[in-house]
Amino acid sequence: GLKLKFPKAPRVYMLDADKTYKLFQLLNREFTFDVDLSTLPCGMNAALYFVEMSKDGDKGALNPAGSEYGTGYCDAQCPHMKFIQGKANSEDWKKHSAKTPDGKKVMVGPEGRYGICCAEMDILEANREAGAYTAHPCQYEKTHVCEGKEDCGDKDEGYVGACDKDGCGFNPYRMGDKNFWGVGPDYAVDTSKPMTVVTQFITSDNTDTGDLVEIRRFYVQDGKVIKNSKADLLKGGGDSIT
Repeated sequence: GLKLKFPKAPRVYMLDADKTYKLFQLLNREFTFDVDLSTLPCGMNAALYFVEMSKDGDKGALNPAGSEYGTGYCDAQCPHMKFIQGKANSEDWKKHSAKTPDGKKVMVGPEGRYGICCAEMDILEANREAGAYTAHPCQYEKTHVCEGKEDCGDKDEGYVGACDKDGCGFNPYRMGDKNFWGVGPDYAVDTSKPMTVVTQFITSDNTDTGDLVEIRRFYVQDGKVIKNSKADLLKGGGDSIT
């Protein structure tokens, strides 16, 4: 197992035997992992997610480090990394204003002109008080170097950008079930105990090459299978992402 301590837990990547990033085939598959969130309080976020990075971490003449050293990162937020595809992202290096979660404008950065975008699948973003899984698709396959607010996106100014930054997600509490996820036996998923998280990627024809049509979620705890909560606040309800 892997134990990460907050508040300074690092980002961790999974490598294959050849020391390149491990690629997962999710279509028509089930992804399962165990996690213990009992010590993670409100305000913290334990995140396990997939992003469509290049397998070698953009290793090349300008980047001899590669995946073994954690290079080549991207996600659906189109981050303005210091290095993108082996090149220094130093043009127009400056700070800019952004809104905090409570709506205040602050100066952040500095960062360069370009961002690096790719599809992102958040299998779990959670603490012991709340949890969600979210799909963040993009207009492009693999990685896309973006430039400008229209391409990179700027939610504060109404620019969507190349990727769905907000995503299509499922948070039981937000969907209306306030007794699904929390500490103690009064909740369907008791976060004071370890749990197994199961995510299924259903395709249109039940093959590895079919179109993704549904992302299902359930949990296993104390030997009991717990179905995902229902989205009672949405018309038609449902308990998965479709």
